Amino acid sequence: MFSYEINLMAEDYCYVDSLGRQNYSFLTCKDDGLPGVTAGKAAEMEVVAVPSLPKQSHLFTAADEVINSLLDLQLEKWGLPPFADWVERTLPVDPWYIGGPVIKGFGRGSKVLGIPTANLSTKDYSDLLAEHPAGVYFGWAGLSGRGIFKMVMSIGWNPYFNNKEKTIEPWLLHEFTEDFYGEELKLVIVGYIRPEVNFPTLESLIAKIHEDRRVAESALELPMYSSHKDDSYLRSS
Repeated sequence: MFSYEINLMAEDYCYVDSLGRQNYSFLTCKDDGLPGVTAGKAAEMEVVAVPSLPKQSHLFTAADEVINSLLDLQLEKWGLPPFADWVERTLPVDPWYIGGPVIKGFGRGSKVLGIPTANLSTKDYSDLLAEHPAGVYFGWAGLSGRGIFKMVMSIGWNPYFNNKEKTIEPWLLHEFTEDFYGEELKLVIVGYIRPEVNFPTLESLIAKIHEDRRVAESALELPMYSSHKDDSYLRSS
């Protein structure tokens, strides 16, 4: 695969990846605004837009598809071979780490969704969260003195509830008999499941979260993911 950078307009830039098919080019616009999409369509190309700002997808209606991040690019939609990275509906990622005391969240995990999440403050991880797109991830959680557990987590704005800030909401896949606010929680994130999306009903949101749980539980049995359970970070104080 070869990449070419072309200047379609003075105020924007795009990357065009030649995908080895005659008369076919695939355009990914790397632009904060709409000029890249406009330029790509003017060049009679199929355009997938990746807005760099949150909650801006509705502005890119001229694109053939709008995705949350390049993690969500599905080449098979465009008649091309799919990426080989995906394993059992999950995408491996380089491990990244978040930790801190468990804090009280919005209070809707257990009460509204029936899904008790262990929320973490984002104030010390603003750069890390900016680096990683909103979506559903999974990995391992170390809870001080209690053990290491599978976990699935959402990072983002929870569009169904229209959050104003990007949050971290891990769900430890274990039945706890008591709250553990204030206890130290360490997370090793090892894989990605899907982008953050809105849902028409609360019931459909809950059903999808439980589906995410099943995907994460199964994937974490694979050696490529299960090996991270031994990461020393999970046991650090």
